[in-house]
Amino acid sequence: MIQIIFLIIMLVAWDALSKFYALQYLQERIILIPNILSFIYVKNYWIAFSFPLEWFLLKVVTLALIFWIFYYYWKYEKQKNNKIIHVSYALIFAGALWNAWERIFVGFVTDFISLEHFAIFNLADCYITMWALWLFYYYWKYTP
Repeated sequence: MIQIIFLIIMLVAWDALSKFYALQYLQERIILIPNILSFIYVKNYWIAFSFPLEWFLLKVVTLALIFWIFYYYWKYEKQKNNKIIHVSYALIFAGALWNAWERIFVGFVTDFISLEHFAIFNLADCYITMWALWLFYYYWKYTP
């Protein structure tokens, strides 16, 4: 369990640091792959894919989701002896916790990775996506 907590701390620190650098150095768009991938600093005041929710409701939904995921992990998944499960939940906790921190205490979430014609997101969003993919893989491979 200590390893999972350490992983969560490291992932949160990496996300926070990447957002700090985005704020400092991404005043203009940096194109990595033309018409596909670029870096640009954006303040996201909404939830996933910039879906608008009222300010108070957004914070309540964020905290409720984090609580529900933590409860589910603690009650049903924690006792499983599978690293995929534990690492995937470390990813969701790291991504959700830092995005929630920003949303509640800063008022917006910093996004900076732009996939043209799709979305602008951050590392925490990548963690959350990886959580979903790893869980899908786990249940596909390890459940009858």
